[in-house]
Amino acid sequence: MAEVQRLGGQSCAYYQRGRCTRTQNPKASALAKCELLEARRKVGAETLDRLERLKRLADPEDREVARRHVIQKNLTAINRLSCAGYVPARNDGPLCVHQHLSFCLLRLPECEGRCEHYLRRRQFSEAGWVGRS
Repeated sequence: MAEVQRLGGQSCAYYQRGRCTRTQNPKASALAKCELLEARRKVGAETLDRLERLKRLADPEDREVARRHVIQKNLTAINRLSCAGYVPARNDGPLCVHQHLSFCLLRLPECEGRCEHYLRRRQFSEAGWVGRS
């Protein structure tokens, strides 16, 4: 007797390069976040905070020297960041080929085919949008 096989999920709206991008819960979403992107955001926020505090300096020359120091420190911190799965993207899009929105595809679960969450991907044709409304 033949074994029943699940239909593929390639036409699902949540399907992205063999992974399911549907987040199940907040904890799973947090674990799937792109590590490098999150670290860059943190460094950026710290830099903006430091730059904001520089406005308190009265002397414009002191402020400029301090601003350059803060920016140099920011560049050094960003250059130290790394990720084992990082593969640079070629276009103007995401930082890494594994990045999907703010998630790392390598951290998302593999698509097991059509499941209860399957949502047909809409496609545009000459007649307009085709698929689920």
